[in-house]
Amino acid sequence: MTSGSTTSTSGAVNRGSGAHEPSYTGRAVRRFEDADLLRGHGRFGDDLPVRPDTLHAAILRSPHAHAEILSVDVAGALAVPGVDCVVTSEDARRWTRPFAVAVKTAMEQWCLAIDRVRYVGEPVAVVLARNRDTAEDALEQIAVEYRPLPPIVDPEAAAWPDAPLLHPAVGSNVISERAFRYGDPETAFAEAEHRISITTNYPRNSATPIECFVVIAEYFPGEEAYEVVANFQGPFAMHPVMAMALGVPGNRLRLRTPAHSGGSFGVKHASSRHRARRVGYGLEGRPGCERLVFRSDSRLCAPGFGCGTGRRRSAGRTSARSDTAGTPAPVLCYTPPES
Repeated sequence: MTSGSTTSTSGAVNRGSGAHEPSYTGRAVRRFEDADLLRGHGRFGDDLPVRPDTLHAAILRSPHAHAEILSVDVAGALAVPGVDCVVTSEDARRWTRPFAVAVKTAMEQWCLAIDRVRYVGEPVAVVLARNRDTAEDALEQIAVEYRPLPPIVDPEAAAWPDAPLLHPAVGSNVISERAFRYGDPETAFAEAEHRISITTNYPRNSATPIECFVVIAEYFPGEEAYEVVANFQGPFAMHPVMAMALGVPGNRLRLRTPAHSGGSFGVKHASSRHRARRVGYGLEGRPGCERLVFRSDSRLCAPGFGCGTGRRRSAGRTSARSDTAGTPAPVLCYTPPES
């Protein structure tokens, strides 16, 4: 093949040696996925077959934004015909490990709430039953006793020294603080003709794809291995996190994704604890609990499950000087506001 430009099936010119920039404006671009989708042949997570003996999972979520968990009584749920087991925080501590967090801190991130809940919708228990309806009905038979704690809804107030702590072991709600300094900002501000300060408040928001999370998992006792099909947007990022949480080497976890995705918009692209918990809970060490399917239709009632971003407050100062024409020109200088 000689160097230079090539033409794709859409007629657009690709970049090569001496080729102009590719442009798709005004051109008909061939779409490869449309044929299956328009004919109803899409292969989404909910379209994938499961074995008849596969268990279905349903999650009990916290109604409180912040509360201690005093007790969890699952006897009523276990008495429901068709329920195989109910997974609680004790099981999570016995079978899994805390997930890796992005910063070095004493904060532990588990697949189920341990001792306390920290947001409305946080998972507290998981019911595994012979069908989906039974699993969801059994959730109503679980009795959880909470002791409500003061909620924290303002990110600025959460950083105050006397704010209620979400993770007491950390000792502060500020779990990571880093400072970077380049050049001489004090001199730049002192000599600047213009100084600008701004504070922005960004509300909590989330994308809402039509398809929520789907996980189909199977555990192979003889191999001590897992096979998981999940519509997670970033499987390569999730694989080592999931393997670590399950306590198995990477070659004992096979993670696959369906052919099609029913939307994500970013909420399915996070190494979240919610992916691995579907796998480890009732699978290992319990007869008859080796296959599990989970469909998270309750994502909208769980803000921490896949929000695009949380509420945040940003503030800063910048300075500018005038160029030769008298027009203010920005100076590359930024400092946080005075506290």
